[in-house]
Amino acid sequence: MKPLDEYIRSNLDRFNSEEPLNGHFERFEDKLGRLERRRISQPRMVILRIAALVILGLVISYAAIREFNLLKQSKDAIYSGTIGSELDEAEKFYTTQLNISYHKIQNLRFNNDKDEKKQVLEELSEMDTQVQAMKQDLKQNPDDERIVHAIINFYQVKMEMMDMIITRTQQSTNSIL
Repeated sequence: MKPLDEYIRSNLDRFNSEEPLNGHFERFEDKLGRLERRRISQPRMVILRIAALVILGLVISYAAIREFNLLKQSKDAIYSGTIGSELDEAEKFYTTQLNISYHKIQNLRFNNDKDEKKQVLEELSEMDTQVQAMKQDLKQNPDDERIVHAIINFYQVKMEMMDMIITRTQQSTNSIL
């Protein structure tokens, strides 16, 4: 810096000889005014930046909460799907077995008593309406395993009852013959 200072001091008359162009001071004051206005507008920019960050944070939070709920719902759907597949598998098995037993009961004679046979078949069909009512409950509460177990248990009881009807009816017809 010393050589520059020395050069300016030695050539001081060259530096002070020229006057600035006309309007220099007005332009300088205009630039100072613009800088001052920028300083005033800068707090607005800071506030706008803060507002933008808050809005961005809210959007990200909303998306995260929504995504979490979707994950929870898909987990529940998977869980319900396993319950539904368990029930479907059990229903296929029991309906096949019940249809076989139902046809056996229809072919039995019931000691030639058609009213008794009709009454037994009606009671079996009433049991089917109870299963349908439980399935409606399951649609309203898809995550309730108790309903699934009740339906499966109901099928098991119906199978046992049909087997008991078949064996007793066959025994009574065999004893007569």
